[in-house]
Amino acid sequence: MFSPHEILEIALNIEVEGYKFYMTMAKNSNREDAKSTFQYLAKQEEEHMQTFKTLLKRFEEEADNLINWDEASDYLKTMSEHKVFPDSATLVKRFANSEPEEVIRYAIEREKETVIFYYELLEIITDNEAKEAVKKIIVEEKKHVVTLRELL
Repeated sequence: MFSPHEILEIALNIEVEGYKFYMTMAKNSNREDAKSTFQYLAKQEEEHMQTFKTLLKRFEEEADNLINWDEASDYLKTMSEHKVFPDSATLVKRFANSEPEEVIRYAIEREKETVIFYYELLEIITDNEAKEAVKKIIVEEKKHVVTLRELL
């Protein structure tokens, strides 16, 4: 089972990938409403990153006590990278000739996967403050789905 620190590292990496995804989609969108929505969602992901970074600071002592944390951290980063949101180059190639609606539907699915991950995270986390933070992020991620659906 993962420690709270490890779980938060995975969650942080997902938010980083989400930020990159939305920034890439904003840069490549030719619809102004989609572009501004993707920029807004990127900012939201950035705020989530800050939440997880704050929580991670609480678990720094635990991280110091883990054996080979640098190696474990690299492993977790690799495990969580591009699992919900693919890398930017893949996205640009995949959606180069796509209709904006296809990109939006794809983003909705990515957000749903993120929500599912965070619900699973709640099952594992025992720290009440961390649980409350994740619950708030779940609410925001659900709002992302609604915001994206409004673009369709």
